[in-house]
Amino acid sequence: MKEMKRFLTLVLFSFLSLSILACNDLNYEAPTGDNVGSFRSYDDLKEYLSTVYNSSGDYYYSNEVLTTAASLTDAALGAPQAGGAEDAERDFSKSNDQVDGVQESDRILTDGYKIYIVSGNKFFIVDSETLNVDYEYEFMEDNTSYYTYGYLDNMYLYEGNIVLTSYIYSYEIIEKDDCVTITSGSYDPDDYETTTVVGDDATETIIREDGSSSDEYYYYDCYDYNYSYGTKVVVLDVEDSLDVTVARELYFESAYLSDTRMIDGTLYMILDNYMIQYGYSEDLYIPRYMDSAVSDDLVNLPANRIFFLPNDGQSYGYLMLVSFDVADDEAVNVKAYLGSTYQIYMSQNNLYTIINKWTYNEETLRYDYFTYVVRFEIEDKELVYKAIGTVSGSPLNQFSMDEYDGVFRIATTGYSYNEEDWSIDNYMFLLDATTDDEMEQVSMLSGLGKPGERIYSVRFNEELAYVVTFVQTDPLYKLDLSDPQVPVIVGELYEEGVSDYLHIINDNLLLGTGRSAITEDGWTRFTGVKVALYDTTGDTPLNLETYLVEGQYSYTNVMWDHKSFVHFTPIDADFTYVAIPVYEYFEDYWGYSQSLYVFKVFHNGDLELVSKLTHMVQDDGGNYPYYDSIERAVMIDNYIYTVSFSSIKKFNMDNEFTVVNSQELNTAYYSIWGYPMMIGTDAQVVD
Repeated sequence: MKEMKRFLTLVLFSFLSLSILACNDLNYEAPTGDNVGSFRSYDDLKEYLSTVYNSSGDYYYSNEVLTTAASLTDAALGAPQAGGAEDAERDFSKSNDQVDGVQESDRILTDGYKIYIVSGNKFFIVDSETLNVDYEYEFMEDNTSYYTYGYLDNMYLYEGNIVLTSYIYSYEIIEKDDCVTITSGSYDPDDYETTTVVGDDATETIIREDGSSSDEYYYYDCYDYNYSYGTKVVVLDVEDSLDVTVARELYFESAYLSDTRMIDGTLYMILDNYMIQYGYSEDLYIPRYMDSAVSDDLVNLPANRIFFLPNDGQSYGYLMLVSFDVADDEAVNVKAYLGSTYQIYMSQNNLYTIINKWTYNEETLRYDYFTYVVRFEIEDKELVYKAIGTVSGSPLNQFSMDEYDGVFRIATTGYSYNEEDWSIDNYMFLLDATTDDEMEQVSMLSGLGKPGERIYSVRFNEELAYVVTFVQTDPLYKLDLSDPQVPVIVGELYEEGVSDYLHIINDNLLLGTGRSAITEDGWTRFTGVKVALYDTTGDTPLNLETYLVEGQYSYTNVMWDHKSFVHFTPIDADFTYVAIPVYEYFEDYWGYSQSLYVFKVFHNGDLELVSKLTHMVQDDGGNYPYYDSIERAVMIDNYIYTVSFSSIKKFNMDNEFTVVNSQELNTAYYSIWGYPMMIGTDAQVVD
């Protein structure tokens, strides 16, 4: 029955595609460069691309603030099916997501009973009680004509389904009709017409026509290579961890995954496709994808699903927006915009993509940095273009952006320079997130930071925001955004060091993770990792306690990877567990160790280190193998599970964090100075 539904869906999909392309009365707007709309046919797309490239000369084109939106929605195919129910009896930590209700991908997840792990190039399902590996999935392309390489990226868990995202790089070997032997020296075909090659090693004895010989390196030029790459998605049915099946596969050719989000089981994917970045081929300019729910073949994206949109003027391609329900087999929703993105932020209502741009002012002779913010609204699980706004500077990361009560807030650092000088300015912009066409500026706040300081971290909490700037000291600013028309700085705290990541414990407590620093003779240098707890009840934040991990080169990857930050508040507890991985470098720099620092953040304002967990044991050479570094952790009831490339360990938090059990994960690797250089076999070679 399922196969019959899939066949009928494919027939209907093909019919709709042909009908859409043949129809002449669609809501179509010619691409003029100052509006947003879709193309009527592939010929229109080709003509538009030709015009862009011919007019620009260097394959770049200018950016315009667009004011007209046009969109076309695919017909819905299939019907949703119910997914499995998630166990909710156990108390466990969740992935560190920025927005409530908007899931972000991670490399370790749990439902309280099973632990799901992406490690190296493998996916594991581990029983939380015994640490037995119930299931293992390794990336491997089953193709008879390609060398295929790839690696797993991240995953989602939703109602008995695991969604794995991965990257694929392939090349096909095509044998030529004639083989030519080429030496390491100059190549002249006439010199080698009567050459005899003796032996089968890399260095061979070559006997020439005149009888002379020499040992030269050579290779045979017998093959051409057809390269391809893309993003692959695999949906696994893990309802029964002992009988896991592949429920669905998707592939997006020539596309890199920029980011993903999931809302109520609908996965939203944002991809950059650069197949036309530097011009386009007459035979290769249409994005292609595969959805096994419809067909196992690659299909062209219909022309009316391709839209024109402003680009950053420095990279030219397709911004692809994809959405599908992971719990059913309805056809995937795919569209592409002529553009790209650098960063995204997603709320429960909108997706915001970020496009950066340099401009040159001929009057002031200065270069300035600004950012386009493009808003796509979620309509019936599809991302639909609505409006675009412009702000000075650029955001640091996703935490520099937020949406609250119909207002989009974005903190940016602006750079301006010419041949004589340069300047840095920091801003907070508030834009209307409800209007179409243009995201109008509601207000703007400047004056954040001292001269030369840039933004290092930002965190929003409804009507409040916290911003950290840094050069020599760490000004932690508290902003009141309750009146979008009049944002104000209500307080600021100066201290040594900087917080690279800010986490809201509750409405009264803020935790900063970053680096300690000292300034000597006008020079500032970092001296280790700091974890600082702040009281934010008053206008001016108050430092309650700071924990330092010494070492000039010590660091935590929380600085750039917020998913490595673990937080868990047990039921009815008056504290929150916080765990961060820390790499400690000793005075000679070459010596180091790595541990997971586990803290209790008491809601009365106390900060306590309760344990240091590690997988590392010195080898015979006195080194700590890098593959034993703890990458992720989860907490279930009174247990904490730590995962490194090599293994998973279980600790009892109620019994002084004693080791309960451990399980080896990856074993097929070799290392240089403790660093894993190859992970198993991720390529299949077929003669």
